[in-house]
Amino acid sequence: MTQKISAGATGLDEVLMGGIPANTITVLMGAPGSGKTILAEQIAFHNASPETPVLYLTTLAEPLEKFIAHGDSYSFFDASKVGVSVFYEDLGYMIRETGIETLAERVTDLLIRYKPKLLFIDSFKALHELLTSETHRRTVIYDLATALSAYQCTSFLIGEYAPGMVTQLPEFAIADVVLNMMRHITNVREQRFLRVEKIRGSDSIPGMHAFAITADGIKIFPRILTPRFAPTYRPKVERVNTGIKGLDDMVAEGFWRGSTTLIAGPSGSGKTIMALHFIRQGALQDERSLYLGFQENPMQMARIMHNLGWDTEDLISSGKLELMYCSPVEMQMDQVAAELFGRIRAGKIERVAIDSLDDLERSSVDKQRFADFIYALIQWFAVENVTCMQTVELSHLFAVSGVNVTQEQVSNMCDNLVVLGFNTDRDELRRSVRILKTRGSSHDEREHTLEISGRGAVVTKAK
Repeated sequence: MTQKISAGATGLDEVLMGGIPANTITVLMGAPGSGKTILAEQIAFHNASPETPVLYLTTLAEPLEKFIAHGDSYSFFDASKVGVSVFYEDLGYMIRETGIETLAERVTDLLIRYKPKLLFIDSFKALHELLTSETHRRTVIYDLATALSAYQCTSFLIGEYAPGMVTQLPEFAIADVVLNMMRHITNVREQRFLRVEKIRGSDSIPGMHAFAITADGIKIFPRILTPRFAPTYRPKVERVNTGIKGLDDMVAEGFWRGSTTLIAGPSGSGKTIMALHFIRQGALQDERSLYLGFQENPMQMARIMHNLGWDTEDLISSGKLELMYCSPVEMQMDQVAAELFGRIRAGKIERVAIDSLDDLERSSVDKQRFADFIYALIQWFAVENVTCMQTVELSHLFAVSGVNVTQEQVSNMCDNLVVLGFNTDRDELRRSVRILKTRGSSHDEREHTLEISGRGAVVTKAK
C-alpha cells in the first residue's frame, strides 16, 4: 500500500484519497495569486518535526526575508520550527554564483546537509529564465529528477505555469503528481478551484474542487460525487408530514421519507413559508432539521417565524432546528455544498430546506456544474434518508407550464414537483397550488387555493 503524506489543508487529503504519495515529485502549478505558495508552506509546516525535517528553497521570485514574512501572516506558520525542523535556503543565490548547470549538484549538497523528508523549490518556473535551450532545459531538469529520486524525499516544484505548458515542459514528464490551482474571475466575484491533473499510483476525486484562502491557509471543498453504492441504505417506507394543512392530503398522506420536493413559483407565491412549515414540522417531530437560506439571515428568519406565532427559540435551543445562512454576494456553491454535505454524512440532518436554488445557480461557474451538483446532492439525500424541500423561482406569474419548470431540468431530478402561482378572480388575486408530479405515489392533480395568513399557509381544496 502506497504511503501518503497529509497535506494539512482541509479537504485536500480527501481529494487525493488519503494524501500525497510519499517519495514522489509534485508540480504545484497556477497563475500568479492563485495560492500556490500558501499551500506549499501549509504542507511544509503541517508535516515538519525533528523526525521529519523540511527544506524550503527559494529561487528568483522574491527575497527570502519577504518570503518568510508573508508566511508568518497565516496561523499554520510556526516560527519556533524555523531553523529547527523547517529550513529555508536561497537556491537562487547559489545558482547565480555557480550557474544553472550545477542545479542538481547544489540540491544534492543541500539534501546531504539537511536530510529533509520534504523538499520545496519555489519558484521552480523562475529557473527557466536561466536555461538557454530546450536541450539544456531537459538535461538540467532530468539531472535534478535523478538526484531527487536517489533520496527518500517527497519533493514539490512550485511555479506559475500556464495550462499549455503541461505538455511542453520536462518537469511535467518527471512529475508523479500535478496539482493545478485556478482562479475564475468575473465582474462581481472571484472563485478559486484546484484540479488534480496527474497522479501516479493512486486515485483522486476528478473535476474542479473549490477552495478558499483563509487566515488558516487553504481550505478545499471537494466536489460532491454521486454515491457509487449505498451500503448503509435503509429505505424507510413511511410518509413525511410537511406541516402545511391540506397539502399532505393531496399526496396520499404525505411525501415519502428520503424524497426531494421542488416548490416552484413566482415571487410572493409562498415558496419560503412552505419551506419554513416543512422545517418546523420536522423539528416538532424530533427530526433534526436544517433551513438553508440565502436572502434572510437567521435573525430575520427567526423574526418571521416568531411573527407566525411559532416557538422558534425553543426549537433552535433544543438543537432540532438550525437556520443556516449564506450571503449570495460572497457565496461559493461548493463551499455551501461541503458544509451541507458534511452534516448529512455525519447523520446530523433528517430534513433540509434549500431556499432557493436560484441563488446557488448564480454562484456556480457554469450551468452544467450546477446541474451535476444538484443531481449528486439529491442522490445522497435518498441514500441517507434525508427528506428535502427545495424552492425555485418562476418568472411568469399566471400561466404555468410544468413541462420545463427549470432550465437545467432540476424538476426532472426531483421526486415531487409542486407549482405555485396566481389567479385573478375579478379584483382579487388568489394564490394557487398544484402537484404536477410524485414518484411512487398517487396525488391530487387538481389546482387548489393556497391561503397565507398571520398563522402560516393552508391549502384549501377546490370544490
